[in-house]
Amino acid sequence: MKTFLRIIVFSVLITLATGCAVGDPTVGINVHAPEQSGAHGEATEAPHGEATEAAHGEATEAPTHAAEGGSGVVPTATVAGVSVVLPTNPPTEVVTDATTVPTEAPTTAVATTAPTTAPTTVSTVAPTATVAGAVISLPTNPPTEAPTAAPTIAVTTAATETPAGELVKVTLFLGYIPNIQFAPVYMAFDQGFFKANGIDLTIEHGFDETDGLTRIASGKLDFGMISGEQVLLARSQGAAVKDIYRWYQKFPVGIVSLAKNNISKPEDLKGKKIGVPGLYGASYVGLQALLNAASLTEADLGSLEAIGFEPVPLICEGKIDASVVYISNEPAQIEKTCGAVNVIAISEYANIVSNGLVTSEKMLSDNPDLARRMVAAFDQGLAAVIADPELAYTVSRKYVETLSEDDSVQREVLAKSIEMWKAETLGISDPEVWKRTAETLVKMGLLPALPEVESAYSGEYLPK
Repeated sequence: MKTFLRIIVFSVLITLATGCAVGDPTVGINVHAPEQSGAHGEATEAPHGEATEAAHGEATEAPTHAAEGGSGVVPTATVAGVSVVLPTNPPTEVVTDATTVPTEAPTTAVATTAPTTAPTTVSTVAPTATVAGAVISLPTNPPTEAPTAAPTIAVTTAATETPAGELVKVTLFLGYIPNIQFAPVYMAFDQGFFKANGIDLTIEHGFDETDGLTRIASGKLDFGMISGEQVLLARSQGAAVKDIYRWYQKFPVGIVSLAKNNISKPEDLKGKKIGVPGLYGASYVGLQALLNAASLTEADLGSLEAIGFEPVPLICEGKIDASVVYISNEPAQIEKTCGAVNVIAISEYANIVSNGLVTSEKMLSDNPDLARRMVAAFDQGLAAVIADPELAYTVSRKYVETLSEDDSVQREVLAKSIEMWKAETLGISDPEVWKRTAETLVKMGLLPALPEVESAYSGEYLPK
């Protein structure tokens, strides 16, 4: 009898256990993240250009802090070694201002959010991920050519030692996606320079520089790394923005070609088929500055073709004779792929303004001390990269997923970038370079007349 009762009790317990497991929707679920249009693949390398990112994977689940009205357990997915949390409510905010275009994430454990369905509009509420004390997200729809409305990547630094109340929250816009060329920002964060200056930094990566600058002018973003010609164009349309730290001392764009094509100076471009990412932005303006310096026009070229951001195969296959590129990046890739190259650095013929730290005049008026502290933190990061490139590379690997320890091409990218950043006084602006940039824009018909370029920049906020 006792044996019979034991069997009955045991059966009831099994039934109850099975019922609980089946009835609990948060236990033992296998969830799969839906594929999103334009959100998978391997990121290409271009300093201020284009990319695609891996963003699909097999989902599992992981407990999190309970959201309002939620169960406290949400499905997750593994994405290129990243733990991805799948939100149930995709973002609804959209970017409406976007016209122009201006390289990766860590190997450590990351928690990322991503919409469960591919958005049909561009959202300013970016998916996020925790990476080495920062929060990062990948764009949901990276463009294949010239985007008109760019997805964004958000990186939020986390204050781990200083009480949050003592830090000022600041948002910094950076073009493109995490890349070795943003090493000064990574160093400034990793070495605590932002925190030491009382700043809790959020980094927003995006493909649309114009939108970033528009939001800076309207006070929706605090600071951004923006190219000089965009500052001049925005000011001509009434946007009160100003460059307060000239990051690139040398314009980083140039012309690359295979050495066998014998294109080594601007005059050699005559009659040649030249590729350019698009007929807009820094690359196109740089080409015009080079042609002006050599007393050439587009009519002197054999043809000028908008090729997007994949010059390597076109050059290697001989489909174009040369291409306008960022010279710290693509030449090394082309040389590694298909042989020796020649590079014409535009800065050697017509140095114009490239990326610098930009903010609104309202920020400078209302909070000049914050502007000085922001400049000081970035300046410390830049100086640290120049002083110790090896440490900078190691630090950057925490934030750039595909950056391997022995990547000779990316090490060369960093070394060449450093040469473009160097100056006796880091961040200083040259009036002649600003004037030349404005003159180029006037000749292109993008500015109606030569503006007072002195009002577009300031050295007042540089460290004393």
